[in-house]
Amino acid sequence: MVSQIEQQPAREDVNPPTTASPGPVDGDQAIDESSDADGDFAQLQKTLSQKRRAEKDSPESRLQKALPFPFFPNIRPLTVSDAPSCVQLENAAFPNPNHRASPEKFEYRLTTCPELSLGVFCTVIPSQLPSSCKLPTLSTARPVETDRADGAVSVLLAHIVSTRGTGKVVSDADMDYPKDWRTRQGKSAEVGHQETGGLVALHSLAVLPGLQGCGIGKMIMKAYLQQVKGMGLGEGVGLICQDFLVGYYERFGYKNLGPSKAQFGGGGWNDMVFDLSGKPE
Repeated sequence: MVSQIEQQPAREDVNPPTTASPGPVDGDQAIDESSDADGDFAQLQKTLSQKRRAEKDSPESRLQKALPFPFFPNIRPLTVSDAPSCVQLENAAFPNPNHRASPEKFEYRLTTCPELSLGVFCTVIPSQLPSSCKLPTLSTARPVETDRADGAVSVLLAHIVSTRGTGKVVSDADMDYPKDWRTRQGKSAEVGHQETGGLVALHSLAVLPGLQGCGIGKMIMKAYLQQVKGMGLGEGVGLICQDFLVGYYERFGYKNLGPSKAQFGGGGWNDMVFDLSGKPE
């Protein structure tokens, strides 16, 4: 909201005399509002300048600078055909290879429980992108429509991938998957997705590196929490994260339950749980 300053008229008597000319005004009694006006103008300029700086550094502004195309997101559950893009996204977003899911694990999760996933996509016309634009997931993006003349594709910018677990926090068994899942014909296993589990085990929140800090992670997490709660998909959402991300997840309403016993990727995690009976912040 832009502040508005009303212009105040010079002071004068409400009913000035009509029959006599006013006498000379003593200099000490004269009213000089020029200094007040200058102060008001300076404050207005300062306010507008602060507003411009805030807008320049807003997540929306940073996002539009990072993308060479308009940002009109399509948020939808992932399918197994999105697995190659998920692999590319994690390869780019997670510096430590031990923290990434394998292509086989993505296929398992997106085949077994795709309703527990979510992706942020944006339509891109590759031929219109500048040569300097490097989107790691562009090479695996799928066409928006078959035989579309402009060759537009749907590019994955961020994702959340989860399964269900039976514990109160995410365990190594939740992080794993049954190697014979393709031949199990739906039979349950001791590791991986547990269909009757009450905990949504969130394995991956990933955002393309060039778009981190632009609000996309916040957008997909809030949408995801609303989705799993609205669909009654579990009693809580659990995840494991490193120390530097504890505060980030706490802002969404996750509670830090302390060091995790999970040794996935070398360990050093914290157990975080979001109570689905609460409200996303």
